[in-house]
Amino acid sequence: MASTPEGKVKAAIRKELTQRGIWHYIAAAGPYSVHGIPDIVCVWHGRALYIEVKAPGKRAGTTANQKRMLRHIADAGGIACVVDSVDQLLEILSEGPDQTARDPFDFEGA
Repeated sequence: MASTPEGKVKAAIRKELTQRGIWHYIAAAGPYSVHGIPDIVCVWHGRALYIEVKAPGKRAGTTANQKRMLRHIADAGGIACVVDSVDQLLEILSEGPDQTARDPFDFEGA
């Protein structure tokens, strides 16, 4: 997984989540999976956290299906985000699990 730029970011994010004790798994893509489901699904202090991971500088490459799904998750009360670095994930985690109405695409330079 870590051989591509996106794979390296995913590996670093999974390492950070594991170190923080945040339960997570990689959502497998396939013919029976939900189109657009984010890459990493987490439960963080009782909140659903969905993370779409992109290669560095590629956040704008989020597909229409991914954007739609992230909006549905956010509208349902989950925390949904698109990140291309561990630092962006840390920014989200620093806001705490009680954050509401997060725009999944709300980062400078997104």
